[in-house]
Amino acid sequence: MAGWIIFISLTILSIGGYLVWPSRYNIPTHLNVGFVVLAYFIPALIINMQDDFPDDVVDLYVKILFVGTIFYLAGLILGFKLKPRKTNFTFDVLSAADYEAHVTKITRILLCLGIPCMILGYLMMGFVPMFAADPVAAKFFRGPYQVPFYTSIVYLSSFLILSSITPISIMIWYKNKSKIFYLLATIVAVVLMMMSLSRGPAFTGVLFGIMIVMSFKSRSSFTVLIVLTIFIYVLSSAFYYIIGVRNLEDVSATLGHDDHVIWRIMAGGTNDVYDQLNFMTFFKANPEWTYGRTVFGGFVPSHYKWNSSVYTLRVINPGVDISELISGGLRLPGPVWGYVSFQWAGVIIFSFLSGLIKGVLLKHLKYWITQHKSILTATVLIVIFITLLDQLSSFYTLSIYALPPFIVLMFYVYRFRLR
Repeated sequence: MAGWIIFISLTILSIGGYLVWPSRYNIPTHLNVGFVVLAYFIPALIINMQDDFPDDVVDLYVKILFVGTIFYLAGLILGFKLKPRKTNFTFDVLSAADYEAHVTKITRILLCLGIPCMILGYLMMGFVPMFAADPVAAKFFRGPYQVPFYTSIVYLSSFLILSSITPISIMIWYKNKSKIFYLLATIVAVVLMMMSLSRGPAFTGVLFGIMIVMSFKSRSSFTVLIVLTIFIYVLSSAFYYIIGVRNLEDVSATLGHDDHVIWRIMAGGTNDVYDQLNFMTFFKANPEWTYGRTVFGGFVPSHYKWNSSVYTLRVINPGVDISELISGGLRLPGPVWGYVSFQWAGVIIFSFLSGLIKGVLLKHLKYWITQHKSILTATVLIVIFITLLDQLSSFYTLSIYALPPFIVLMFYVYRFRLR
């Protein structure tokens, strides 16, 4: 029963958007379908990772998810019922043709800026994670691969710019095959991001483009899309094994098991259930309440103790120098963040607010896509939703690294003129 509650709760928290907007145009929710299979279904119902943890820890974890999911659903439904309003955003003011011309111009400028800056970032770092002696340590800038803050700013800013605009660039080329520059620039951008070993941004941009085209095309192509999405996530999860960064022995060494090897490889890149239960085990033994400080802790650089990523690593590695750990932190669901902040009151408040914000944003996205028939405009709207607005519903893990995409996407939302 615990496995089913874990799976259903985490699934609703990830793709609950289908409950209020069951549509093939609900692209942001489609993106998480493959993730749900790998991160929740396989670990909780096939591998039964929860059996490796103490009963009292699993019981607390299950109760937090169950209560949080109920209040998340309440907020989601309420938020989606609120009526959207017309805005003064550029896509609401300009004609479809004028806005597409505006998008094309801005995207070209950002590609010409982002690609050279990311190459410069690699040169300033002095290494490329994919080709480093210790690729995983290089990916997270740990040990000998630590870099100055100004270097990481150049590298990460350009990385985030490219990851934000890649699907828009793909769609510009799709609408006008003569604009070959956008196809070539997209390929270069994807290769540069793959070399960083950041699988998500490297694959997601391409997935965005494919997903939007197939969703808007027909219902039958949408069905194929869902299957393709799961396949791409499996490929992404096995990415480290494909390029040789990890091998089969790593699965057993990491998790202490030699059974279900194929399933463990498939879920190996998304150990969310294992990580969350491991976190709860340490937290329950030695609680360190955040009192909401991790909500804004991500805006303070240099391993600030209340940065959400740093906090999760501190809890599961007591007394260890965090700067030496090869990890980017753990993904915790909203209810767990609420619990470690304000106990059960936090579970209720964080979950309800997260659902409310997600519901409001999904309703606006539905309204905008319905109003604007252009597939390119829809792509921009979806990218804005996923890259920027969707982070508001995950307010408990805000980060300073959300600022570059915010600045970039403002050029798509407003027209700035120098006076």
